[in-house]
Amino acid sequence: MRKGPSIRYLLLTANAFILLVPVFAVVFLRLWDGHLVRLTEQQLIAESVLIGEAWRERWLEERGESSVGREPPVLTPIEALLPLQYALLPPAALPERTVQPGDGPEWRAGSRVEPLMVRSKSTNLSGARVLNADGCVVASTNGQRGACYTHLPEVREALSGQYAAVARQRVRDQPPPPLNSFSRRGTVRVFTATPIVHDGSVIGAVYMSRTSSSPLEAVWELRYTVLAALALCIGMTVIISLLFSRRIARPVRAITSAAEAIARGEPAASLAPSGTVPGEVATLAGALQRMTRQLTDRAEYIEQFASTVSHELKTPLTGIRGAMELLREDWQGMSDAQRQRFLENVDADAARMERLVTRLLQLARIQRSPDAAERIELRVFLSQLMHRYDGRVRLELADAPQSITINPDHLETALRNLVDNAVRHGNGQPVDVIVRDLGKRVSITVSDHGSGISEGNRQRVFERFFTTERDHGGTGLGLAIVKAVAEVRGGSVSFETGHLGTTFTLVL
Repeated sequence: MRKGPSIRYLLLTANAFILLVPVFAVVFLRLWDGHLVRLTEQQLIAESVLIGEAWRERWLEERGESSVGREPPVLTPIEALLPLQYALLPPAALPERTVQPGDGPEWRAGSRVEPLMVRSKSTNLSGARVLNADGCVVASTNGQRGACYTHLPEVREALSGQYAAVARQRVRDQPPPPLNSFSRRGTVRVFTATPIVHDGSVIGAVYMSRTSSSPLEAVWELRYTVLAALALCIGMTVIISLLFSRRIARPVRAITSAAEAIARGEPAASLAPSGTVPGEVATLAGALQRMTRQLTDRAEYIEQFASTVSHELKTPLTGIRGAMELLREDWQGMSDAQRQRFLENVDADAARMERLVTRLLQLARIQRSPDAAERIELRVFLSQLMHRYDGRVRLELADAPQSITINPDHLETALRNLVDNAVRHGNGQPVDVIVRDLGKRVSITVSDHGSGISEGNRQRVFERFFTTERDHGGTGLGLAIVKAVAEVRGGSVSFETGHLGTTFTLVL
């Protein structure tokens, strides 16, 4: 099982993708609208150049000049100016003044070019005006000869020799045409003003306008492509949602199935799903796996505990019942010495049972109860504890920490078991207890100078109820309690033994 992204991350990713689809659509339509405006501007630039050159040729002819033999004009490409995020201006104001058409070369050239412009409008729907150097219309597709447009900034810029373009709101004068109509139903009208230059001087300008295609028209023209893209987005949304839901639901179903199998009493199956699973599910699976293992171990422990306890208690109970039956049946016929011996046997067996139950309760409290830790002065605590052994223990505290956080009852129980064992098996020699500071840990070694632990018993010293002193009242739980105290603290207990003695090391 590999721990993957969290469920929160997966859901946020899926929701973000779903939310980004309409956001992407809006942004795409806005950029597409800007692109369509740019295309309209580029179209107007091309038409403006042609109309301007046609008017300039007629203007030269009317002046009695000709372009034949002249140096060709310097090529100056005109780039579209309107950005994709263009600013939409209000509709253009009406001309502030109108002049009477004259009979000069520019007016006669305009009259000759105007029929061409009108015929061109019938196919491209572009409105065109040729302006003279004063900004007044000399040729128009809308019959506006004489109107002056110098009040418009784009016209003034063109008459100064710079190409200009703006996007303005369209003034609707008729109902919107149908989507499949050649006429455009957009709300943006593009205006371009292109200077007409002769021998380095501006002699006029071409002022053109055309309604830009709306995104809705473009969508209609590309409706099959748009429908395919929409279907693709829907399909991707469904696939991503199913994929993420499967990433969440599949491991949960696997955990549920394994848990139900365990509840039915079947052999414990692994609760860890295969593959990569969400982080929370991986954490849940790991916690359930540990809980299952702990419950299984606890059940096995209880079964073993009940079997061992019943066996350990059976011997003294049998002895007590046997002694009591003999005393009940033959009390009068027994001598005082016999009655005293049977009563002492009953007392010894009862004392053994009491020791066994006390040790079992200690072990149970250590293994099952919370560690009620408190800060204790370790040096004072150990000095007082070892003082009870009347010089049979040599205590070394040079490297010991000043204090430690631990349950004092647990610490005392573990140390007394180790020291009592060392005193009993030390051949009457003093026991050495050395305490060392290991940083975040504390090491306590208890060494005796006895004959060591036999080879056959070394693997069983920490087993519950294992003892070589059963006849002397041993319960076999002392070292098991020491091990339980170490495990509760996340520490360890180990030993080294030989013919010169045994050393137990308790790390807390």
